[in-house]
Amino acid sequence: MSELSAPPTTRRGFLGALTVLLGGVITALAAVPVLGSLFSPLRSGPSTSATDAPIPVGNVSEFPVGTPRRVELIRSVTDAWSRSEATTIGAAWVTRNADGTFTAFSTVCPHLGCGVNLDKQRNLFACPCHTSAFTLDGKYKAGPAPRGMDPLEVEVRGKQVLVHYKRYKQGLPDREAV
Repeated sequence: MSELSAPPTTRRGFLGALTVLLGGVITALAAVPVLGSLFSPLRSGPSTSATDAPIPVGNVSEFPVGTPRRVELIRSVTDAWSRSEATTIGAAWVTRNADGTFTAFSTVCPHLGCGVNLDKQRNLFACPCHTSAFTLDGKYKAGPAPRGMDPLEVEVRGKQVLVHYKRYKQGLPDREAV
């Protein structure tokens, strides 16, 4: 008789298979919360409410009429796994106009992203990296920059000045948000 048949299952073999099966089930169940905690931030995505909120930069009285003032833009930043309370996310040049309105420009040069400074002697904004220059109203004046400075929305609530920060792509002739 040369019949191929499975050997009879022994009690020891059955208990060994049952142990392996139960170990696999327990491991899979233990992995669910671990994997859930690792991947849950990816499902939820970034919070847009915090990133769109205006950032307070000072009281109206702190901005003299016609003189640009550089302000740091600081807010709480939350990424997928951590939160940082007071993080500088950028800077802006804010000017109080004679009519009481405010204008603000990003300090990031639209050419290659260097920091734009105020040149008080020449009465303009200047990029120290590649000699781009801009008038005090943010318009292109000279250099390799493909456009004028990037404007930022400003609002006044009571006596508080707030800036809506936005990043733009550099090197493009048309303004495009990142």
